[in-house]
Amino acid sequence: MELEQFMTATEFAEKVNTAYPTVAKWLREGKVPGAFRQRIGNMEIWMIPGDVLKDFVRPKMGRPKKRPEGGAKKPAVKKAAKKGSAK
Repeated sequence: MELEQFMTATEFAEKVNTAYPTVAKWLREGKVPGAFRQRIGNMEIWMIPGDVLKDFVRPKMGRPKKRPEGGAKKPAVKKAAKKGSAK
């Protein structure tokens, strides 16, 4: 394995113009293809193949889209009657 063929998470973050914590999350979630953790001395660093940049698609961010109007709704929950309220 030649180290020149790989980049660190910090280098990858700079090249994709994204904050390091976001890239670290992508790496933990397996969203960066070919990335792996490598132990060097007493440290572990992420190794990302250099050629991953040409095919990398940025993961979608943000909240999920709303359901369509006709979509399934949550069932209504009936409230229990209070004790002593019935005559």
